[in-house]
Amino acid sequence: MSPWIGDFFEYDFLMYALFGTLFLSITCGIISPLIIARKNAFMGAAISHSTLLGLAISLSLFHTVQALPIFISTLIITVFLTLFLAYSTFRQKIPSDSMIGIFYTATMALGIIIHTLFAKDKGDLLSFLFGNILLLTREDLYLSMFVLVVTALGILWPMKKWLFLTYDEEGAITSGIKASLFHYAFFILLSFLIVTSIKLAGTILVETLLLVPGFFALKFAKNSKQTFLYSIIFSTVFASLGIVLANAFGLPSGATLAVVLFAGLVVSLFLKKVYNLIRLR
Repeated sequence: MSPWIGDFFEYDFLMYALFGTLFLSITCGIISPLIIARKNAFMGAAISHSTLLGLAISLSLFHTVQALPIFISTLIITVFLTLFLAYSTFRQKIPSDSMIGIFYTATMALGIIIHTLFAKDKGDLLSFLFGNILLLTREDLYLSMFVLVVTALGILWPMKKWLFLTYDEEGAITSGIKASLFHYAFFILLSFLIVTSIKLAGTILVETLLLVPGFFALKFAKNSKQTFLYSIIFSTVFASLGIVLANAFGLPSGATLAVVLFAGLVVSLFLKKVYNLIRLR
């Protein structure tokens, strides 16, 4: 067995990182097509950056060894901020990107200030921004599994309703679908996903996992079922490759995941372009 792979069976923290990556990539693969199709890419970025404010407040209140209180506090604050943002952008006359842009910068800036003033010695901010696989624990895996199950049930089970709302919101509302319920549920799911992925991918780099698989799937899939399937496969394959390469070359996990996913997308689009040119000849 290759030492690149063997390390994951020899060291617990690497095994946690591998399974954490699998759970996270599958979850992102499920929700990513909806983020792209609903044009919520900027919203995902705003939520991930607002997590920094929740982390800063949590680190100010608790000691770094109190992992569960920090997680719960961060999750509650992030969900509260997300619900405010969801309310502010739901069917509003003011362009939603304006509110998202204000929210994006203000929460991140406030998070940095609070961390500097009250939690400077309680944790490395870079590890939360860009991920650190050394921080993963067995409890993190359980949380990732829970979020995966909830996301799968919340997205795939009522998939037709999600698609109806995405492509014809007015028609969906007329037919009796509660658009507000799905709107708020979508962003709560995003909040749970982003908070549980902080240690592995970081609050900033998780955006790559949220966006690239869905973009790839919508470019290559021919129907809705293929879209979700392609997104999950792409996310899982390239995220797993990223964590293996990060271990092999001693690279930061979050950054490596982001680069590998982006490279996979670029190569895929290039090969599709070449294939189309050859077929036209």
